[in-house]
Amino acid sequence: MNDVQAEVRWAWVPIPLIKLFWRRLRRMKARFASIMARFHAGTLPAPGSARRDPAPDRPAEAPSQPDAPAPPAAPPPLELPRYPGWVVRTICGTNLRQFELEEILEDPETPAHVANLPQLGGMLRAMCRMLGVKKPAWLRLPRRPRRPRPSRRRVIPPAPDWAVNAPGAILKPDGTVWQRWGASTLWRPGSPGTLEEAQKFDRPRRIWPQD
Repeated sequence: MNDVQAEVRWAWVPIPLIKLFWRRLRRMKARFASIMARFHAGTLPAPGSARRDPAPDRPAEAPSQPDAPAPPAAPPPLELPRYPGWVVRTICGTNLRQFELEEILEDPETPAHVANLPQLGGMLRAMCRMLGVKKPAWLRLPRRPRRPRPSRRRVIPPAPDWAVNAPGAILKPDGTVWQRWGASTLWRPGSPGTLEEAQKFDRPRRIWPQD
């Protein structure tokens, strides 16, 4: 927060963005203080046990009024960046905070503290992303299992008689029909070589479905 305040003097970062930085850091500071206070008081709930109150019922819509002229479009609201290291790339004075955070993560006692107080892990992960610090293995969250994707298997319609009854038609289990059109179709007993050798240079081509 002191680094952000010092950035105002240089006027390199727009004041509206400075305000967003300040609010974000102030919320993190208040959340950290709340976690530690409830932890020492023994009132901190287990991670994931808190539930949000249900959303209030929406009021009934008012009767429609004649369309009024639309107001001029407002500029899009200013938002904080989301890429890794966004604080360091914007506030020059925070470069030293990278090394301080790395020292905290390298402390042998830090993993034990996070294990006893998992809520701190979320804050440390957020700080790592803000300052562009690589998260250690003990701080990373396990990957969520991927949702099964819907099958995109193509449905092939039944082959017509002309494809099934074609000379030398090859019916595959997936419903496709293939046929050889090369020199192997002219092979007869007594021809030079074997039928298998002739088919090596005569690959089957699909005749159904026709794309």
